[in-house]
Amino acid sequence: MNRTRTLSVLAAVLGAASAGAHAPTPIPTPAVALLVLNKEDASLAIVDPSRRQVVGRVPTGEGPHEMAVSRDGTLAFVANYGARTPGSTLSVIDLVAQKELRRVDVKPLVRPHGLAVADGKVFFTSETEKMIGQYDPVTGAIAPVFRTGQEGTHIPPRSTSSRR
Repeated sequence: MNRTRTLSVLAAVLGAASAGAHAPTPIPTPAVALLVLNKEDASLAIVDPSRRQVVGRVPTGEGPHEMAVSRDGTLAFVANYGARTPGSTLSVIDLVAQKELRRVDVKPLVRPHGLAVADGKVFFTSETEKMIGQYDPVTGAIAPVFRTGQEGTHIPPRSTSSRR
């Protein structure tokens, strides 16, 4: 799907008047927001679902795939998976200011993907290295946590409960 069509589909779903319209003055991030990653545009859209309006767009690294949000809801962490060239960064986004604060290089861990925030740390999978990595937003430290030893180290499970 091309960029224009992707944005048009998003606009239609949201009921927005125009996919490319930008407000002349910034619209504050609502308390409840829908966060949408656009892989082709390498951006995060902040959507006010009650107004059905995109209130902000923030550039990310190439091929954003997954994200997690801090416990207080002020920061988003985006895994920049890459495209033809494997990605190796996380974007740290201030959701209130609607801007990328920093892009964190997680090498030697490559193709970061599934993210989770726990105890103030950001955990992510490294698909290529078959590992779980950890980023500490306070110290900036990156650490490999453990090897999964399995193909498809992609997205961490959301739940351990079984359904019957």
